[in-house]
Amino acid sequence: MKSGNSGAAAFQQVLALASNTFKEATRSRVFYILLAFAVCLLMFSSAMGFLAIGSIRRVILDMGLSTVSYFSAMTAIFVGIGLIYHEIERKTIYNILSKPVSRTSFLVGRYVGLMAVLLVNLAAMTVALQIVLSVFGSFTPRVFVAAGYIYLELLILTAVALFFSSVSSPVVSALCTVAFYLIGHTSSALPELLVPFLSSLWAKRLVIGLYHILPDLNLLSINNLVVHEIPTAPGFAMRALLYTVFTVGILLLAAALAFKKRDLV
Repeated sequence: MKSGNSGAAAFQQVLALASNTFKEATRSRVFYILLAFAVCLLMFSSAMGFLAIGSIRRVILDMGLSTVSYFSAMTAIFVGIGLIYHEIERKTIYNILSKPVSRTSFLVGRYVGLMAVLLVNLAAMTVALQIVLSVFGSFTPRVFVAAGYIYLELLILTAVALFFSSVSSPVVSALCTVAFYLIGHTSSALPELLVPFLSSLWAKRLVIGLYHILPDLNLLSINNLVVHEIPTAPGFAMRALLYTVFTVGILLLAAALAFKKRDLV
């Protein structure tokens, strides 16, 4: 019975921390600056559609989805890396942890709260993109599907930012998380770019080994498929979901273990 009560108490703590994080993040200047800039770029993409050669719909979709994906990622990184640091800097974390709140509940609560903020942010930009598309008679429900996959990527990026912020400074956390993002979007091209130019067998095996070890965020992107009206492969959604759940689980576990050992003095 005690374990049930403790579990319910932990759940209530996570919800309370998530709610508090949501309120704090929505008051962040970074959040509104990135959101406003992204919406402006979405509007700008409609103007570019007139200037570009080819389908206006394709240009707007391509630029729009890229804008939504990029600025959602930047919001996740630059808001996520400050979640723990700001609490320590303002010394508010001591008041929170002085109560019967575990460090794990603190981390999970912050994570859930930020993911709620990112969901609102992503929804706003997706609606803005659909409005632009509707103006040109190019409304497509697949934009919402693409946004869903973008959110899976945000789940991973936020967990990465939370992990690094639990063990290092904001500057190092930002550099490491941005590096993760860049590697995640380029690692899938390693075999095609490097293997044909390598003569050594061990070098080829090393590159292929890195390809399987490094994160691959392209597994979660269907932007190009939506732009070119190509259906996803069977089982794509399940693989993307399993990849996200596994990666987020590992990252949050690592963050919790690291944060437990961190000296907050």
